[in-house]
Amino acid sequence: MNLYLDLIWLLNFLIDLMLLILTSVVMKKKTSKKRFVFGALFASCFVFFMFIPEAAFMVHPVNKALYSVLIILITFSFEQIRSFFQALLMFYFVNFAIGGGLIGIHYYFNLDHSFLQGTFATNGFAFGSPVSWGFIVVGFPVLYFYTKKRFEVVEEVKIRFSEIMKVNVKVAGIALELTGFVDSGNRLTDPFSKKPVMIIDMTKVKNQFPEDIVNLTKQKPDNITQSFDQLSWNVSIVPFRTVGSELEFLWTIKPDEVTVEEQGKAYSCPRTLLGLSYRSLGENGDYDCLLHPAMIQHRKEI
Repeated sequence: MNLYLDLIWLLNFLIDLMLLILTSVVMKKKTSKKRFVFGALFASCFVFFMFIPEAAFMVHPVNKALYSVLIILITFSFEQIRSFFQALLMFYFVNFAIGGGLIGIHYYFNLDHSFLQGTFATNGFAFGSPVSWGFIVVGFPVLYFYTKKRFEVVEEVKIRFSEIMKVNVKVAGIALELTGFVDSGNRLTDPFSKKPVMIIDMTKVKNQFPEDIVNLTKQKPDNITQSFDQLSWNVSIVPFRTVGSELEFLWTIKPDEVTVEEQGKAYSCPRTLLGLSYRSLGENGDYDCLLHPAMIQHRKEI
């Protein structure tokens, strides 16, 4: 059997790179692209130890653990011992999740009978069984995005929905300072762009908007008397339905910038639409807008 070590290394490099990126996404731990590449390069070099008899000691579990520590140091550096060990343990968890997923799918479809005989890819052409290598190349990215999505869903569930946040909105030269409530029941998204919609209580802030925008967005879509071409605003309509009601429509505006403040830190919420509601959002007036959970989930620290 011929082994193409360069191709084996390349596959390991790409897998290690995606694992490190997934670890960063789950931990929301920022690092540079160069660190991702250097970390993946260092991690992928481990494959050479398996083909060098003099380096057989490296496959010992203790040495593997030490090698993993160096991978995390190269990729994420060292700031605090707690955050370092969180990144290290998450790196292991992501590895086990992806690896276990591949093995589980492999057994489910029973793609490679040679695996049952104690080897993963020993028979076939070039550098292993074509089915096994193709399975890894296709299956790994699928599991990567599936795992990433599952983590996002878990995070969304864990968001503290009862928290009140300060919200700053800039749209067409207007600056709004609002108090936002993260509403777990707000699932309103634009059906085309899939952007989440934060709903603003226009009964409180309509005086800050131009009169023509207020007049337009008070109308129903089938009763428009004002042309969009006369407006410099990026206005659209989003359909929605509430329990026990017929299909309704909400006017939305694309903002220039939306930021939220949480525990003294400011976060940007890109890809957000402003829904203009002329119904009061709360009886006590504690907040001016309802925030979509996806806004908090995908926020970026400024």
